[in-house]
Amino acid sequence: MISSAKSLFYFGIYVCITGLTVILLPEQLSNLLQLPSIPKDWGALIGSLAMIIGSYDMVAGHKNLQPFIKASIPVRILFFAATILIFVSVKMPFSIILLGSVDLLGALITWLALKKEATKP
Repeated sequence: MISSAKSLFYFGIYVCITGLTVILLPEQLSNLLQLPSIPKDWGALIGSLAMIIGSYDMVAGHKNLQPFIKASIPVRILFFAATILIFVSVKMPFSIILLGSVDLLGALITWLALKKEATKP
């Protein structure tokens, strides 16, 4: 795998692990991040969605699906922006921005990898 593909693949692993944690340990995760309690049924739904999204990222990275890899960058930046908006408007704890920051960092790493790959002969 090339660098941009690896970055999305590893990000997908992170998203899947986060989703699994939301499913199996919703209260512990909420307490750790100082977020409001997640009802178990909603935790299962949100965690499942995260695992599905993470799986897409892993497959796209593994198969070097460049259109998907490129499209993931603005989507992850948008998620970061959404966490800021949620923090400001819904009065969620600052730790919600930390979750979005991982997406922003992942998007930056992928973008830098794509930029470096584009300059290679």
